[in-house]
Amino acid sequence: MMLRLIVLMVSGGLAYAMLRGWPAVLPGLPRACIAVLLLVGGLSWWAIGRKTEDLPLAKGARKPGWLDFCSIGMGLLALECGFLWVLSAAPEPLEEMAIQLEERFRPEAAEKRAKAELQSTGGGNWLWEDERRRSLPMRTNLKPGAKPEVFIRMVKDEDVAGLLAEQIYVHAFALERFEGSVWSAAEQKEERVEAGADGWIRFDGEREGEILHEVFHGEDTGGRDVFTSLQGARGVRLPWLRVVGEGISLLPDSSRPSGYEYFASSVPVTLKDLEGADVVSKPGIPGDSDSRIRQIALRAAGQGTLRERLLNIENFLRENYTYSLVTTNPKNLEPLENFLFEEKRGHCEFFATAGALMARELGVEARVAYGWSGGQFFKANKMFVFRAREAHAWVEVNIEGFGWVLMEPTPPSALGGGGSPTVASEGEKFPEPEEVLAEEDEGDGLGSADVSLMAIGLAGAFAVGAALMVLVREKVRPEANGRSNVGGKEMGGYYAAWRREGRRRGVAEAGRTLKRQVEEMEERPPFAEELLGYHYGVKYEEKCADAELEKRLERKIRGWGGGKS
Repeated sequence: MMLRLIVLMVSGGLAYAMLRGWPAVLPGLPRACIAVLLLVGGLSWWAIGRKTEDLPLAKGARKPGWLDFCSIGMGLLALECGFLWVLSAAPEPLEEMAIQLEERFRPEAAEKRAKAELQSTGGGNWLWEDERRRSLPMRTNLKPGAKPEVFIRMVKDEDVAGLLAEQIYVHAFALERFEGSVWSAAEQKEERVEAGADGWIRFDGEREGEILHEVFHGEDTGGRDVFTSLQGARGVRLPWLRVVGEGISLLPDSSRPSGYEYFASSVPVTLKDLEGADVVSKPGIPGDSDSRIRQIALRAAGQGTLRERLLNIENFLRENYTYSLVTTNPKNLEPLENFLFEEKRGHCEFFATAGALMARELGVEARVAYGWSGGQFFKANKMFVFRAREAHAWVEVNIEGFGWVLMEPTPPSALGGGGSPTVASEGEKFPEPEEVLAEEDEGDGLGSADVSLMAIGLAGAFAVGAALMVLVREKVRPEANGRSNVGGKEMGGYYAAWRREGRRRGVAEAGRTLKRQVEEMEERPPFAEELLGYHYGVKYEEKCADAELEKRLERKIRGWGGGKS
């Protein structure tokens, strides 16, 4: 009993692990099928070996056998594959139906959606919506992953020490127009910028202290790839860029299977780096902020130089608001209103939005930048690795003579390592960019059509297998079970053998008792009295079944009928 229970628990544990994604080398469909087989196998091993006294009070007509469990397993697999086929085949026709219904009953919404699909250039490895927009969500429940997304390889050893000692930011794009709860790119005529004779595209000329680095990241199959580098980009070695906004530049198509690889140069500058400098902001246009935001901005900024007032806003948001990936917005307020005045918690995008709008109330040109912060440094490869969970948003303010300077209102404790990179241990495996990014592009190698065909094929095969198992079970049931049910009593294999012989002799008809069958025989079997006595004793007199006697009677019946005894 204990051994069977252990087998059941082990099979259940393995099935659970496989449904959770182990081992990762197996595709999802085979893993799910194997998990079902493990469960059915464990249950069959546990049930088939049970003794009569182990059976539950609610008993079936007979004890299940291995054919029963095989047919159940095949049936479950057929249902599972059929369900997968529905999931893989149904979305496209359902989407087409939804589009048709929208065109019929909501023509304005359909026209707007079609226009967005045609005009969208999107952008980047971060979370970017159509038409270069980012909407603040009403509620959040974020669960970021750990897949490497951007790799930064350093060229000079002396630059590594400085980055390891500071917060490190990788800039993907920035948005500067805020309306309602949506950040978007300011309207600007797109411009194609060509590289110079040295192969570099320069932004506002060279500057002392530039950090040369090599950038690796994946390619977006929709052609929405943005120039990505350390914050404060000064140049990039590419043939051309398509500048579509003040903080947005789209890359040319990549010919590499693993995405993009290019050199860039940056001079990261934060507000703290400007200590002692004459900080004057280029005048900005205040956003659509209400008087409540202006009041809270002026109160938080306090008195002092512009740099000190901006740092005060940073500290105010860090100290009075809580970083959280989950927000509930119980009163259904506007997202920023809920963050600032009601729930007072949210992720980095809420902190960045509040910081940018509060900076604008001081007359500062400010925007929200998106990318990654923190990262992990691998010394042997001189490579910083940034994962999905390190995606981040922050504020950039435009300071005369310095350009876009970083302002960080998000609490440092919310960032891995406080925004500073961690250093990988010597034994930790380095995720090669070519391998990781190529995997990201290739996926699992199966399209929806392939999955649909595989699922329907397996569903059909398993359904046929289940039907065959049922037929085989019905054919061999007497021999396999060795027991029959008579008047609610489960009788031994001797009775099944007697009915077979009786049918052959023409006396075992429905409605005739065993006694009448014996009496109507021209030649009574020599063991008739023994058979009748035992049979009616077990059936009506509550006598205990005798397995040895039943086997002896079964041998006698077979021998009497010409079979082996």
